[in-house]
Amino acid sequence: MVQHGLHLSQDLSLRQEQIIAPHQIQSLEILAIPLLDLQARVNQEMEDNPTLELMDSESEQLIGDPMEELSDPQSDNRELAGDVAEKDEYLANLMQIDDMWREYVPPNHAKQYATADDEEKRRYFFDSLTTEKTLADDLLEQLRLSDTDDETAMLAEQIIGSLDEAGYLRATLEELATSMAADTAAVKKALDLVQTFEPPGIGARDLRECLLIQLRHNGRENSLTYKVVDKHLEDIARNRIPQMAKALKTSPPALYEVIEEIKRLQPRPGSASENNHVQYVLPELEVELDEEQNNYVVKSQRDYLPRLRISPHYLRILEDPSVPKEVKQYVREKITGGNFLIKSIAQRQSTLQTITQIIVARQRAFLEEGEEALHPLTMSQVADEIGVHETTVSRAIANKFVQTPRGLYPLKFFFAGGYETEDGEMLSSHSIKHKLQTLITEENPNKPLSDQKLVNLLKQDGLNVARRTVAKYREELGIPSSHLRKNHSS
Repeated sequence: MVQHGLHLSQDLSLRQEQIIAPHQIQSLEILAIPLLDLQARVNQEMEDNPTLELMDSESEQLIGDPMEELSDPQSDNRELAGDVAEKDEYLANLMQIDDMWREYVPPNHAKQYATADDEEKRRYFFDSLTTEKTLADDLLEQLRLSDTDDETAMLAEQIIGSLDEAGYLRATLEELATSMAADTAAVKKALDLVQTFEPPGIGARDLRECLLIQLRHNGRENSLTYKVVDKHLEDIARNRIPQMAKALKTSPPALYEVIEEIKRLQPRPGSASENNHVQYVLPELEVELDEEQNNYVVKSQRDYLPRLRISPHYLRILEDPSVPKEVKQYVREKITGGNFLIKSIAQRQSTLQTITQIIVARQRAFLEEGEEALHPLTMSQVADEIGVHETTVSRAIANKFVQTPRGLYPLKFFFAGGYETEDGEMLSSHSIKHKLQTLITEENPNKPLSDQKLVNLLKQDGLNVARRTVAKYREELGIPSSHLRKNHSS
């Protein structure tokens, strides 16, 4: 009989692991979020961390101990922080961080940022952002105002809850009847009721039914447009104008008028409600031309940028010998967290400023001539120039916007691959798309340009672009093929 024993052993080995510290994670999160989200994040942090304060415009003294009166708040606060730092090495860098923050924000910025009037406007702006009604809210309100029986109203409410974002009902009547434990005819009656609601086309089960509902709503049941949608919707998609004209005993010009009427209908009735939701975009940076220096300057839009400091009230708590150790430990942890947040915001703005300055230096031709002069630029190129990882640039430009003399653009717009012309000039893929858009806009609709013809025209401009690339860019621009663009009216 053999007995097997268990043996314990220890093995020492060295290995390298990269562990991201919590403050590094916070710094990356702050870098990635857009300005409005940053404001919400700061507000949440201030609720959770009592040691954080917004800088005030007048004396830069905010909520500390409201009963205390300081003759020179700024001077006294600095002296106090210095005294505490001498006694607590863990907080010795607070004064340095405060100085860094003051250097980052120009002295006159304090007077511009948060005067009583500016703060009132800022508060009014955010208090004015109300929650818009959803599509379901609008439909349920119409249902409550409708004159119908209780069973139909109950089934209609469930149908409204089954609509997708586009306003379509994707389930069949049989599936709904089974899930609602109701008769199919009763479900059909409820659906017919929902389809009478605004916006027209709501509750349709496919595009054809959606367009027909809208035409009936407009009193167009006996029109040629109604017949085309009812029987020839696929023929329109395939641009079979001559065949349709023959089948309907009409002319191609008449069918083009029909197509124009169809284009004015709403293929996604639910989106009409979605479009009422206003999305606010605040540019974090602005590019202006310095005419005297003939140079473009990048400025940070700091009007809505939170400007924080550590409250002197809590610095005093660390110095007070009567305060229990556990309280001091809590305050120390909160001050450290606030310090990390201030650092993260300062680093975020510095990174954004540097990246935008590089963009402006590389894309001066765009600022002066437009999209056709946009040069190729990659994130790795910018990352190498400022000495960070490519993912840092990717996080920094995500959902960030810059106001330029050419308009408002997302920072991501300026990053794209490109092509070299025969003259050695580099053009970005945005420039190629812009050229394609111009060529197709100016083409003869009776003889639309094929992808190969577009390749040849680009080659005449010194651009060797493959046919598959032209087709790809055309599809990204939402432009159909030449066969589908052909006009058969003549």
